[in-house]
Order: sequence, then structure tokens, then C-alpha cells
Amino acid sequence: MKRLLALGLCLALLCPAAGAAEADGLWRRSEGDGSYITIRLPCPQGEELSWADSRRLAVRYADTGEPVALASGLQWGEWLFATVPADQAHRPLEVFLGEEHRFPDCITYWEDLALYEEYYGAGDLYYRGVVRGDEAGNLNATRSLTRAEAFALVCRLLRLEPAGDPGYADVSPDDWYYETASAARAAGIAAGGLFFEPDRAVTRGEFTVLLARAMERVGWLTPSEGGTEELNLNDAGSIPDWALGAYLAFARANVPLIQTMVETEERDPNDGGSVYIYLAEWDKAAQRGEAIQLLNSARQQLPWYPSQAAVDYGFDERMPVIDGSTSTYPYTMAVYGALFSNYGNHPQFPDSNSKSFYSYDRLISGEADILFASTKPTQDTLDKAAAAGVELELIPMAYDAMVFFTNGDNPAKNLTMEQIRSVYVYNAYTNWNQMGGPDARLTPYCRNRDSGSQAQMEEFFLQGGEIHPDIQQETTSVAMASVLTDVVDARREDPLTYGLGYSIYYYYLQTTPMLVGPDALKLLKVEGVSPTDETIADGSYPLAGYNYAVVRADAPEDSPARRMVEFMLSEQGQLCVYNAGFGPLEPVELPWLAG
Repeated sequence: MKRLLALGLCLALLCPAAGAAEADGLWRRSEGDGSYITIRLPCPQGEELSWADSRRLAVRYADTGEPVALASGLQWGEWLFATVPADQAHRPLEVFLGEEHRFPDCITYWEDLALYEEYYGAGDLYYRGVVRGDEAGNLNATRSLTRAEAFALVCRLLRLEPAGDPGYADVSPDDWYYETASAARAAGIAAGGLFFEPDRAVTRGEFTVLLARAMERVGWLTPSEGGTEELNLNDAGSIPDWALGAYLAFARANVPLIQTMVETEERDPNDGGSVYIYLAEWDKAAQRGEAIQLLNSARQQLPWYPSQAAVDYGFDERMPVIDGSTSTYPYTMAVYGALFSNYGNHPQFPDSNSKSFYSYDRLISGEADILFASTKPTQDTLDKAAAAGVELELIPMAYDAMVFFTNGDNPAKNLTMEQIRSVYVYNAYTNWNQMGGPDARLTPYCRNRDSGSQAQMEEFFLQGGEIHPDIQQETTSVAMASVLTDVVDARREDPLTYGLGYSIYYYYLQTTPMLVGPDALKLLKVEGVSPTDETIADGSYPLAGYNYAVVRADAPEDSPARRMVEFMLSEQGQLCVYNAGFGPLEPVELPWLAG
């Protein structure tokens, strides 16, 4: 313990205290309505610590040694973030190493071996000053949480200050929770009225709402509206309206809810194992350990913090509105993942892309700033842009290609460009043997007119024409995923039939194994060349092309959209291309392989 304390003091000296003036160069962000400020502290020696030690890094006020409860762990290998009340943001901060703490009642002995049962987050919250234990130091994790204890946890987390007599008939200055009741009422997180009811057990639903209210005060959570079908809880329908918004908000932010796992008599048909259901049991008394786990999960998983790249490119202040096709959504996730921790909670992170046609519409109208596009725009889109007086600028950012595929057991291996054109423009073939394949019926599938894949058909094959109307009317696949399943389903024995479809190379690679299985479909050569990373990058595959960052040509040079283009062409951006499963324009160095 002395060694750990010495290390903590050493870290405090190594990590300079954050001063009051903005001239200190420290990154800051106002949270919510401005009541809280998040400050980034450098801690480059964090990379030198063991994983276990680095997990105990925390932040405290340098003048008093009081810990900051809303402080992150080590982020990006060299930073910690502390969120403090705005009126305390002038005080100097420092990084320290919290002492490992074990609550006595969480230790059990087996022969001569001491076993410690870690209730998730209790230790983290202990050296952050939120959890204290009882007079004997015990956690009492399975004991019901009282209202006084619940408000104490939240007041310490938010660093709420008392404001005189709280005005409750059942609270006196001699009570340990007097200042807690005062602070909670003054902050508006405890209701008015005559009684505080300090010893009444808090239900799971009540604590969920209380914590949601606290996180809303910081600006990290917004109560949500919606249906109970979003909650993976068998009794979600019983959650009352006054609590449902809090449950939905935490669930949407991927914060694990307090719940009960119940084994059923049903067995999993795949492995024969037990099937479990999950219950909110919102009106059941919350245990101290459950509440601590929810509180610590919210502290860790709700705030999003920028990487150095996000700060360098100005994305910490404003991200461009990103959209694109279905196939390019992995870019969006990879970019947000590279720029922000807990990126799914970034207020601009989209749950999906709008598909090619509609994303171009949004860019033309100004609703989106930049697209990640798998193909060039269709002629319809170009006409719409011209009518709106908008010029589109396409910047290649990754390699990709159009590919054709058929059923996995089809002996056919190759198609020529002319054969593909004859199939889709003239509907010239009805049997695979007319193209050098087996004696089997041919069922070609096309994509809808407003798809990205349709744009590639226009570029490579249609040459101003149209896909044959019989194919459009009978075998149009309306989604990128459905063309894969449609071709699989086209397989027949009597008469023997194989399907034919087209898609985008990297989307096909990413989606096919999990959607239809690794052997259900196979890629065809075109002009004798197989589509591979290498043949697409060197251009020997005849349908090779690019994915694009698309912006309006009138976008200013210093706009977020232009900065995103610059980022995507940088080494870090090309690593995002690789991590998204696409082909970087230049070889990238993988950080985990460096050295």
C-alpha cells in the first residue's frame, strides 16, 4: 500500500495541475446548460503503467486532495477527463493513482485463500469519493438501498452543495443525511413536500429515474420517448410511464439496466443450454450493489471524449453531418470510433445511413455536409443537383469494385463484360450454357433505380440505356442485403436454376458470411480476372473503382466537410478505411503491429 501511495504522489507531480486560466492550453468543453465543465488532463506516463494500475488513475483537486467523481479512466493512452461544476472549474486539478480498496464484507475465505467478490464499480467509486461503506467499512451490497443513501450517492457524484435547511419534517441537523437532503432539494433532484423519507427503501425504478435526472443535469442524458419493445425485458410493459423514459434513455445509451436474469424450462435448440429471460422488476427494492453498478456504468459509458485527432481537426467542436449508402455505414462507425470514446452517445452519431439516393438528396438540400459513397451519383441525381444549382465534388478515399455473384454450387466461373450487358440490357440469355456455364436456367436480379449499385450499372454497362423491363418488373431486389438472399433463394433443382446478382465488393465480403453463410454464394471472374484486394487496387479487375467522399463544390475550405475529407485522406483516416473493411488507397501501418 505504501508503494501505491508513493506512486500516486509521483503521478500527481508528473501530471501538471490544470490551472484556472484558459491560457493553460487545456482542452475544455461546456456540458449541457453550462453547469458543468469537462477538462482534459495530460498523463503521458499512463502508458508506462500496467493495465491494472492504469485502471486506477483518477483526478482530484490539487488544492484540497478531494477526488473528482465524474472523472474518466485513462483515455487514448495519455489523457484523463474530469467533469466539474462550472463554478469549480478554476481550481487546479491533478491526476493520481487511487489505492486499491477492498470492502471487508466482500472477502470470503476458502481454506487459507482470501477471495474478493468485486461488485462492479465499487472500488472505482470509493477512491472517487462516491461510495464510502458503513461504520465498519462494509459495502453491504445485497442490502436494500435507502432513499438517504440513494441521494447521497447522486449528490457526491454531482458534487452538489447543501443550501441550508432542506425543509423536511423528518430531517434534522443531527442526521448524517442532513446536508444530502439539503443539496438534493436545492438542486431539484429531490421533490419538495413535507417528508424526505430517508429510511424508506428505493425501488429499482425510482433509482433509475433518480440517476437519469442526475445525468440529465450534467447534460449527458436526455429522457426518451418510445415503446417498451425497445427494452429487452419480459416485463417491460409493466414499467410505469413516469419511469419508462429513464429506462429507454439508459438502454439507448447502452448502459446496462438493473435487471433479474431468470432461467426458464426452455432449452436452446442449437446447444441445448438453458434459455434465460430478463426482468426489470421495477417495483422491487434496489440493492446497494445494483445501484452502484448502474451508477458507475452511467459514469463510464455516457460521456463521449474526443481523441487528439478530433481536437486537431476541430471535430470536438463540430462534426460534419455524415450520410451515405448502406454499404458505407461502416465508414461512419469507424470514423466516429477513431475520433470519440463512447462514440455511440455522440449527439451527431447516426444510427444508419439514408441509402445512396436519399443521402445525395440530403447533400443537395444541405441537410448533410458530406457523404461516404460507394458509387458515383446516378444521372437522376446529377439532374436533380443541376436543377438545384448544386455541383457535387467526388474525392476518392478508398478502393472498391462492382462484383457479380451466383450460387455457390454453380460450376460457372467467368463472365465477360459483353455477356453481362447482354443479360441486363437485352435479357438475351435464359440459360447459363449460353455463357459457357452449365445447362441451368438463369435468373438475373437487378437493383432498384435509386440504389448505388444501379449507378455502377449505369457507369459500366448501361451507357445511357435501361435494365431490361422484364428484369426490372420481375426480379428487382430492393435492398443491398436482399439481393444476396434473392440469389440464394433462386436456386432450384427442377428445373435446375441458378441466380445472378451484383453488389459492391467489400459489402459483399462483410455481409455474405453472416447473412447467408460462407458457401451459399460465390464471386464470378469478369474477363478472366477475380476481384481481390490486389486486382482492385492495381486496376486489373475491369470493374474496379473507388469509394468517395462527396461534398458540395461550394463547401468552404475550412468547413467541417472539407476537414473530414482531409482526415479521410490522412494516415489515420486511411486506417479508418481499413478498419471499416475497405481498401485503403495507400498501405497503412497497423498500430498494434508497430514495433
